[in-house]
Amino acid sequence: MSRGTRPQTWNAVAGMAAAIVCLLATAHGDGLEVAIGFGGTWRVGSWTPVVVSSTSGALAEGDQVRVWADDADGQSVGSPEAKVIRGPDGNAVARTRVRVGRPGGLLRIETIASDGAATSIIAPLSAEGAVASTDEMTIVYGPLPAAGRAIRLLDRERGTTTRVVAGSVHREEAATALDLDAADTIVVCGSVVGDMPPPVIAAIDDWVTGGGRLVMLSGGSAVALSNAGGTAAAWLPGRVDRMVPLRRLGAVESYARSRGLDEHVGAAGLSVPTFTDPIRGAVDAAATDGGSVPLVVRRARGFGTVTWVGFDIDAASLRDWPGWETLLLAALGGRAAAQGDVADVEHTGTVDLDGQLRTAIDSFSSAGGSRPMRPVPFEVIALVGLLLVISLYPGDWMLVSRIGRPWLAWLTLPVIAAVFTAVAMGLKAHWGGDGASAARRIDVVDVDAESGLARGRSWTAFLSPENAILDLSSKPGHAWSGTDDDASRMAVTWWASAGHGFGGMDAAVPHPSLAAADYHYAESLASLEAVPIAAVSTRLFTAEWTMPSPVKPVTATLVATDQATLSGAVAHHLPWPLERCQLLHGGWIYDLGRLEPGATYDVAAGRGPRSLVSALTRRSASKAGDQAARWNAASLEADRILEVAAFHAAVGGAGFTGLDAGRLARLDLTPLLWVDRAMLVGLVTDPSAAARWAIRVDGDASRHEPQAVGPTLCRIVIPLGAEAIP
Repeated sequence: MSRGTRPQTWNAVAGMAAAIVCLLATAHGDGLEVAIGFGGTWRVGSWTPVVVSSTSGALAEGDQVRVWADDADGQSVGSPEAKVIRGPDGNAVARTRVRVGRPGGLLRIETIASDGAATSIIAPLSAEGAVASTDEMTIVYGPLPAAGRAIRLLDRERGTTTRVVAGSVHREEAATALDLDAADTIVVCGSVVGDMPPPVIAAIDDWVTGGGRLVMLSGGSAVALSNAGGTAAAWLPGRVDRMVPLRRLGAVESYARSRGLDEHVGAAGLSVPTFTDPIRGAVDAAATDGGSVPLVVRRARGFGTVTWVGFDIDAASLRDWPGWETLLLAALGGRAAAQGDVADVEHTGTVDLDGQLRTAIDSFSSAGGSRPMRPVPFEVIALVGLLLVISLYPGDWMLVSRIGRPWLAWLTLPVIAAVFTAVAMGLKAHWGGDGASAARRIDVVDVDAESGLARGRSWTAFLSPENAILDLSSKPGHAWSGTDDDASRMAVTWWASAGHGFGGMDAAVPHPSLAAADYHYAESLASLEAVPIAAVSTRLFTAEWTMPSPVKPVTATLVATDQATLSGAVAHHLPWPLERCQLLHGGWIYDLGRLEPGATYDVAAGRGPRSLVSALTRRSASKAGDQAARWNAASLEADRILEVAAFHAAVGGAGFTGLDAGRLARLDLTPLLWVDRAMLVGLVTDPSAAARWAIRVDGDASRHEPQAVGPTLCRIVIPLGAEAIP
């Protein structure tokens, strides 16, 4: 994330976030409204919800709406056509989502009537509503001024910049987890959950299980949530029994590192819930007032985490205590000591690990060799152009003038043109290799053993020797689905660098594309059509999918011992062996070697654990002590980049790599290792585990399948204390 702090208050941010564009649609009448993001706030480079509605007949039920937004190169990308339906309020509405690759620009709203007539309008994007791709974004549901102040403290501690956005509890801003893609953290007050639309609650839950971080503030409101059941009740650490008064407030003040709470709550104390079931997760704070009462609990939910805080901080009677800010700061993950060694790296224009992975995938080699095959660098092109100008003037002019034979220019000019043409062809041969099309990819697959949920991420680059038009699509690997009906589970999109540098998404001027035609999605987000690509250039894409695992991933009897190590056994049932398999929990790692499907690994029979940090940073012992291998920010080892990004916090984050994780932060499963979860991590060489890419050039029936640059990284999240192995 970007360094530095930008002070903001919660109210000021909420005020800036109220930008909804109302424009006239000439063919459909007036009254067309376009709402983007959360109250007009959206994040550059992230999936963003767009709602097009009408109250006066500008849209008719059954019409189709397509929204066009610029990518990082300034080319318009059309969303899949969204059908206009009748909303709960009786108005015609169409919902879709786009990725905006620039901080400014325009949205083009294309409406297609049932008779085929198409009309377009332009909706300008507010620059104040744009959140930079290198900044963070926190969505808060409920009146919680303490959130803005806690985020400022967190930014000051981490050196980040975060925009706090107020989520609507009365309007359906997010209908799917993809609509919440811009959020790094979501904070929900239990007192407003009853007013939130059910699709929004379901979207938040899907976002969490897919790897998000949720902070749930629910004290007295936990009783109603638990009794009502449903999705929001699953965010609590157990089933609520009753409310009890907490008069000894030392545990609360100690966690918040603040005093004086008793002056605000009075003699009655602070009312907190107790639970009938055993607490699920790690208890970060508890009170011993007539028994152990959990106050702050962290637990895993799918690939994400839920931090439950047992107080209604948004209650009017409690807002005056300044300790709520530091308490929320701790719940958000603040006050954590950085681990690892600070790496003194030489930056090469890469702002995060996502950008480094992009460079690694974009590095091609000529057929049968190791020579890089990449587009000619801009610096080389500029130098050749400068030499050409100098050769013509004053070079050629001075030569002809001194000889005194002007007619010689008819000979020297073709010679100069021929020489520089040969130079251009030589540069293309040097950087462009053998001139054949090529595609590269790498994948990560995760499986949650408790819910049976599987998710995958895939990154690919395509190099074309000539100007061409691409149609591409992606599906989950054959091991995850035996059918072709996976389009709704897949999202394919362009892949660009973050930051303000040349070609970065936050740059004031978009990267000049050599192929400036528009392109669009087909019927779903699983396929893009008519993507232009210039000669000897590359296009980079990324895909993500989520679906139930067709097989039971593991059976295990793993439990944590008093020494925070593991005991028990584990076996996986995925259809391929895991190479270089390792078992992770807490700060320890167990080396398993090759683990075949169905084979049982007993922790007691294997070698003892070693330090997780030492293994990931590849520490080596020397006379001067343990030495961690310095991170090379210019490395093109894609599998090593993913290995570190997969547990970036465990290695010390930017303290080790010198780089933030960027969008790869969503892959980091380190927080799960410190609750009631263990993890099997291995490499899979079987292509059926990876996403299936299909790239067609100029409508050709044959398709290009990207070549894997490394094995697929596979991680299986295992709850401790699971069933016995049969």
